[in-house]
Amino acid sequence: MKKTLLVLALAFSAQAYAVQPATANTVIDFESLAHDQEIAYLDAGYSHIEDGFSVSTLATNFGFSVWGSASPFFTGSTSLINDSDSGLTRLSQIGGGLFALKSIDLAAMFPGLGEEATTVTFTGLKSDSSRVTQSFSVAASGVQTFSFGSEFTQLSSVTWSNDAYYTQFDNINVAAVPEPETYALFLAGLGLLALARRRRSL
Repeated sequence: MKKTLLVLALAFSAQAYAVQPATANTVIDFESLAHDQEIAYLDAGYSHIEDGFSVSTLATNFGFSVWGSASPFFTGSTSLINDSDSGLTRLSQIGGGLFALKSIDLAAMFPGLGEEATTVTFTGLKSDSSRVTQSFSVAASGVQTFSFGSEFTQLSSVTWSNDAYYTQFDNINVAAVPEPETYALFLAGLGLLALARRRRSL
């Protein structure tokens, strides 16, 4: 009986531990799309999958583009650009899991050309079908990191669109949210471990 309890406890704990890394922050940095050209090529497709997340454009006329490192508009890090006028970009987790959105880097598409600051509004769809929004003013030059409020969690998807000017986006900091049964599994494992230790001490 003692051995059975110990085996069960170890099994529960191992399975709970296996899903724990999903709660860690993930930074989607688009470095797999890096190139050394001067132009922003248009064959980056309509969706990009990285670290278990999908970034897709809902437009059908143009997809995403990426400035090459030889471009004067390159920010020093590979960024994605939605090439459709007022194009809607959507972020979601592969498989439909919930996640939290922590921060994102934004920059003008043509930094340094005297464009005015533009506003980018993010809309998050939560698991209970409610919505949260947050807007950021992006300066005409340089990269800015914007942090989201604590309400940007339990999200099934987040969308944002180009405003008056296009923007580059990069380093999307997200964290998968464990399903409730994951917590239950973890607690069950801890409980069985405690019970097994207590029985061994008797």
